[in-house]
Amino acid sequence: MNKSKDISWIAEQALPTLAKFGYSEDFQCQPALSEKTRTIFRNRLMSAFAHLLSDLKGYSFPCNLLQNFSPDAVEMDTGIVDAKDRATSTMDRILKKIKKANSEEKASLQALALLYSLVIFQLYNGEPEAISILDELKLCYDKLIRHKVTDDSEADASEVLVELLLSLISKPSALLRKVTQHVFGAFMTEITAGGLELMTDVLESDESLRGQQQLFDQELEDGDLIEQDSGDDDLDSDVEVVDMNGEEGHLKSHLAEVQDESDDADEVNEIDSGDENDEDDEDAKKLDEALAKALGGHRLEEGNEESDSDADMTDSEMMALDSKLVEIFSQRKKFPNKKQEQKDAKETMVNFKSRVLDLLEIYVKKQAANPLAFDLLLHLLQLIRTTKTKQLAEKAHNIILTFAKGFKTTKKAEDAQSVNISDQTKLLKAIHLEASKDPSHMFAKAASNASLLVASSMYRADKSSVKKIATIYRDSQVAWLEGEVKMQAAFFTEWVNWCQSHANA
Repeated sequence: MNKSKDISWIAEQALPTLAKFGYSEDFQCQPALSEKTRTIFRNRLMSAFAHLLSDLKGYSFPCNLLQNFSPDAVEMDTGIVDAKDRATSTMDRILKKIKKANSEEKASLQALALLYSLVIFQLYNGEPEAISILDELKLCYDKLIRHKVTDDSEADASEVLVELLLSLISKPSALLRKVTQHVFGAFMTEITAGGLELMTDVLESDESLRGQQQLFDQELEDGDLIEQDSGDDDLDSDVEVVDMNGEEGHLKSHLAEVQDESDDADEVNEIDSGDENDEDDEDAKKLDEALAKALGGHRLEEGNEESDSDADMTDSEMMALDSKLVEIFSQRKKFPNKKQEQKDAKETMVNFKSRVLDLLEIYVKKQAANPLAFDLLLHLLQLIRTTKTKQLAEKAHNIILTFAKGFKTTKKAEDAQSVNISDQTKLLKAIHLEASKDPSHMFAKAASNASLLVASSMYRADKSSVKKIATIYRDSQVAWLEGEVKMQAAFFTEWVNWCQSHANA
C-alpha cells in the first residue's frame, strides 16, 4: 500500500478532529468544552504536527488544515481578526505559487507557507508575539519571494528571518525546532553575513543567568526572572528540552554535563552563582532577623539562654507567634531561589546554543564552498575554548569535521572562484592565534582541523599559496619552540602529514 494512503486518515480525520475540539464550537459536547480541555486538544495538535514534519513535504498538513476549519471558539478582537485574514490570504497565495513553481523554487515557498501556518496557529493559541511575527514574515515574503522593494528598504530580509527563527528555537518545542531547521535549510543560500552574525552572537553569550538576560533583553524586577515561555500543559508532548547527551525528551530537563575535571565543575559553580550567593545570604539574614523579632528580639545564632522562654508563654501568645511564623515563612517562599535560577538559565542557554549549532551544521553541509561558511570557524573554536559544557564543545568540533567533509565534495572550480587568498590568509593567522590560547588536546585537534580546512581551500584555489601557509605554520612553530605559546605537538605533526599527502598526490 502506498505510504501516502497509509496516513491519509490523519489529514482527513485525525487532524480535523483535534482542530475542531481545539478551536471550533462543537454543539455536541455537553457540557461545553472548558478552555483547559481545548488547550489539551490544541497541544496535541501541535505535537501531531511535530511528528508529521519529518521533512519539508509535511508543510501541507498544517496549511491544508487551516483552510478547512473555522476557529469560531477563539476570541479575537478586530486587530487579531485583521492580522489573521491578511496572513491567511498571503498563505493562500503562496500555496498557489507552489503548484506552479519549479523544483528549485518549491522549497522556499513550502518553507514560508509552513512558517505562516504555524504562526497563524500561534495566533489562535493566544501567543502575544504572533502578530509581530506575521509582520516580519510579510517582509520576508515581499523581499525573498516577490523581490519587492518595500518601504523598509534598509531592512535585511535574511536578518529578519534569522531573528525570527532564533526566537522560535529559543522555546522548548520539538515542533518549532523542526520547523526552524526546514525553513533555515530552504533559505540558507539567502543568508547574509549579518544573518550568520546573529547566530554566532548566541554562541558567544554566557551560559549563565546574566548571559540569558543580555541575550533576551530581560530585566530582573524584585528578584523575579522574566519568563521565557509560558509553558504548556503537562500533557503537551511537544514541549522539549534537548538532552546534551544527544537524546530528546518530552518534559525532561537535564542540565548538560560540565567538563570531566572536578576543578572545572567547581569553577562553573563559582562563575554561575558568584554574586547570587551574596544575595542568598542577604535573604537568609532578613529571614533570621524577622524570626528573631518574632521570638523576642534575639538573633538565632546568638545562642541566647532565654530561647526556652516560650515555655512561659500563654496559649494566646503561642497562637499569635504561630501565626507570625506562618506569615514569615510564607514570605520566604516568595523569595527567588537564585541557585535554581542560575541552573535553569544555564540549561536554557546550553539548549539554545545546541539548537543554533544544529542550524550551523545544516549550513556547512550545503554551503561548504561559501566564503561565509569559513567565517564560522573562528566562532566555533572560540565556543570550544570558552564553554564549560563538554557536549557543546564536542558538537562544535563535529561541525568543523562536517564542514571539512563537505568541502572535499565541492567542485574545485566552484571553490576556486569563491576563495579570496588574502581573506583566507588572515583567517588562518587568526586560527593559529586562537590555537595558542588553550593547550588542551581536544582544542588542539579542533584548531588543527579548522586550520587545515582553510589551508586546503587556499591550496586548491592557488597552489602557490602553500608558501604563505607554510610561513604561518613556521611562525607558530617557532613561537611554540621558544616558549612564547603553549600548543600541542599534534598541531604541527598533522600539518606535516597534510604536506606529505599532497606531495604524494
